[in-house]
Amino acid sequence: MTIVIKVGTNILTNENGELHVAHLQHIADQIFKIKVTLSQNVVLVTSGAITCGSKKLDIKKKTIPEKQAAAAVGQFLLMKEYDTAFTKHGLQVAQILLTKNAFLDNKRRTHTLNTFRTLLEHNIIPIVNENDTVSTEELQFGDNDALSSQVAQLLEATDYIILTDTNGLYDKNPKHFSDATLISYVDQIDDQILAMADSNTDDKSTGGMTSKLYAAKSATEAGIPTLIGPGYVTDVLLKHFNKGNIGTKFKARSKR
Repeated sequence: MTIVIKVGTNILTNENGELHVAHLQHIADQIFKIKVTLSQNVVLVTSGAITCGSKKLDIKKKTIPEKQAAAAVGQFLLMKEYDTAFTKHGLQVAQILLTKNAFLDNKRRTHTLNTFRTLLEHNIIPIVNENDTVSTEELQFGDNDALSSQVAQLLEATDYIILTDTNGLYDKNPKHFSDATLISYVDQIDDQILAMADSNTDDKSTGGMTSKLYAAKSATEAGIPTLIGPGYVTDVLLKHFNKGNIGTKFKARSKR
């Protein structure tokens, strides 16, 4: 029984590109409570490395070497803070950096799955990110929405949660339209639902609502219920598992 949670860049960094340590700590606090109350394993897929790394290095992350250098520094900063946050609850973390080749054939998938299983058996929280420091274009996921969806499917997760800086899926972009309406439940992600997404991104995150919907579509078609919810809301994870009306919930389809 495993929950996969993806946390977006805008939840983990502030407007200046610095790590938002309080938000990171709050995510860790909620994960601890989930593990205690639900007795489930949790895997965390984290964004934010390139953004906070480029801030630390004071570079613009325009070239591939700059992005890879920023990722190397940012990963260290992220893991340092995650280790501190989870240590407060007596939990140990481990870093897993992946590229697409971890999922390309059965042998690699098996090795990847065995690593996850071994860590979870020892009550260690795997913290996953794309290996941006070495990944090449053909092996990149492009965003952590796609990566986290693949991880959820690999682990046959019981829940897949995408925490972002919006309340969920709206019928149109709430940043542009004051009459936009939040959609609280989606039975099936079809072309009409996909058309509601706004793929515009800002200067920090790599995935917009479109990438999140495709990640949710892939997961729900594999039989995994999915939530896109507001990571900045206090106790968002706890509210979700207490059947609270928060974010947009996507129904799992029957497994093929």
